[in-house]
Amino acid sequence: MRTVVYVDGQNFLYKVAEVLVNAGIIADKQELDSINIPLLLKNIFPDIEPEIRFYGVKKIRRRPDLGEEIHQKSIKFSDNLRRIRNYLNKINVKYIEYGNLKVRDSDRCKNCNTQDSRFQEKGVDVGIAVDMVRDALLDNVDDLVLLSSDTDLIPAILVAKEANKQITYVGFEDKLTKALIARSDRTQVLRDTEVIAAYKNR
Repeated sequence: MRTVVYVDGQNFLYKVAEVLVNAGIIADKQELDSINIPLLLKNIFPDIEPEIRFYGVKKIRRRPDLGEEIHQKSIKFSDNLRRIRNYLNKINVKYIEYGNLKVRDSDRCKNCNTQDSRFQEKGVDVGIAVDMVRDALLDNVDDLVLLSSDTDLIPAILVAKEANKQITYVGFEDKLTKALIARSDRTQVLRDTEVIAAYKNR
């Protein structure tokens, strides 16, 4: 039986970093550039070695044209992405390029009415959905494991289930999505203690 894990990369790293910051292990979310994903999943799938795909943006372009703050953020994002990709390659996790990191205006502050620019990932969820549907319909995979709490992926889940595939939803213990639980065959929980252990054993 072939099992594929579809990791929503940036959302996964953001949540892992949140756990590590709250535990006092790292000081800033941007410090996170590695975590032992196979070890983390070994707790859930002790008897199999799934194919792990990490979905993320393409190469990040540095943006000196948008002011010094955005330029420095783009440098930091770019350097961090390079370190993440190098680490994933080292642990045999495939990095799948989909989408881009785009600059957009933030919402206006309700108190001072100011607005700044921020980076937003676009297109990665579409890439995950396309691959899930393709794998299900071409009969390439028996068990599809979704490590994401993005409800935009529900249509892909439903197509895979219509193709008689098993769907496992993997979520963090404090951020499980009821809609994904309801539509998946199984739900597995990543506990903070497991996340911390996978970080320390990278």
